[in-house]
Order: sequence, then structure tokens, then C-alpha cells
Amino acid sequence: MNLTWEISDEELENWRSFVDVNKANKFVLDRKKRNISRKKVDLSKERLWFVHVGCQVTTQQRSGPKSLVSKFLKSDSVILSYETCINSSDIEQLIQTELSKAGLRRSSIIAKNLDNILSMLERGGWGELIEKLETIEKNTTKKKEQIVAKYIANQFAGLGPKQSRNYIQWLGLARYEIPVDSRITKTMKKLGCSFVPKASALNDETVYLLVQDGLQQVAKKLGIFPCILDACVFSSFDVDKA
Repeated sequence: MNLTWEISDEELENWRSFVDVNKANKFVLDRKKRNISRKKVDLSKERLWFVHVGCQVTTQQRSGPKSLVSKFLKSDSVILSYETCINSSDIEQLIQTELSKAGLRRSSIIAKNLDNILSMLERGGWGELIEKLETIEKNTTKKKEQIVAKYIANQFAGLGPKQSRNYIQWLGLARYEIPVDSRITKTMKKLGCSFVPKASALNDETVYLLVQDGLQQVAKKLGIFPCILDACVFSSFDVDKA
């Protein structure tokens, strides 16, 4: 597969203007506080489980501030609690019931994935996961984040290139590796990028990494971290759309 994305001066200026318009959005400021100016990262089992659930329910579903997914993640659903889940006699059925009740799609697939993940973690997987995450807790680099993202994608059911990066970003650990999805490709098209793949093509890791590398180049030239560029893209879809 011979693919290239050469970023022209015109494209770069379009990105610069785009960031200037969105950099003051609350979501972007929150991302800066959590991922750039971070002081303490929560790596408790409770928090890690919540993010596992979050990554599963935000796959192939709308997750904007007014979505059913957002409402569910702010709810008091029992499956958002690690302690409740490990004490359940049938965690897969509990998860499927809760997701269906919340009106979320893919409830049976998500329930199966989370059941497998929790079983693996409880069989000794917690230690390895936390150890991997700790490698990017204080002094992170692009390479370190890539290693952790690859580990997560290979280890946990339902977490591919996008959600493995979403996982570490959600925890406030990622600055360089970002979750690339249709919001990214729509923005690329809007800004006149020379290379814009179909969102479905991002399932191909070669395409995914090409887009991510290009975005990392853009961020570097703009003097910001990729996670902030990503936050600008994400928040731009939700501003003034209440």
C-alpha cells in the first residue's frame, strides 16, 4: 500500500486557523489541564475499569455531550463500579441488561468483551496493566505511548488502534498518540487536506498510523501537543450544537 500525506503550507495555515478558533473550548482546556499540566493520574482499579467500560461504549456509537453514551457514563449504573462488577454472579448478563436499559447499541458484544476483560484482569492482569501505564505516567514520549497502546490493543477485546489510544488519553497519560476516527477525517476534508481516507479505512493499521503521523507533524509545526489538536477536532463538533 503506497500512501503519502504531504502537508502543504496552505493546509498548515488552515489547521492553524482551526486551532485558533477552537483552542478556548472548555473541552480543549480540560484536556490541557488533564494531559499536559497533570499533577496526579488515577490508576486505581475503579478508575481503570470505568475507562474500560467507556472505551467499549464509545465504539461505533455517538458520544457527544447530548448522546445516550454521555448520559450513561454520567449515570449511577452499577456496571460503572468495579466493586459491584467483581461481586456479580453473572457479569456478562448484568452488563448486557444495563446497556440495553440505557438504549446503547452492541450490548451483547460489549458485555462479552467486558466479561473477558474483567476475567483476564482478575486472573493477574491488573499488575501488568498498571505497570505498563506507569511507564508513561511521569515522563511520556511518543515511542513509550506507542508501546503501551499496542499492548492494550493486543491484550483487551474490542480495543483496536483507536480505542487503545483513547484509553491512555482518557486517563490523562497520552500527549502524542491520539484516537483517530471519522471526526478527524471529516475535519481533514473540511480543511482541504491532500490525503483524506474513508473513516472505514482507519481499520487498516497502515492507514491509521499514516493519518496519526500526519496529525503529529501538524501539531509539532503548530507548537502544540497532538492531544490538544485532537481535542480541538473533537470539541468543534459539539460547540453551539446544543
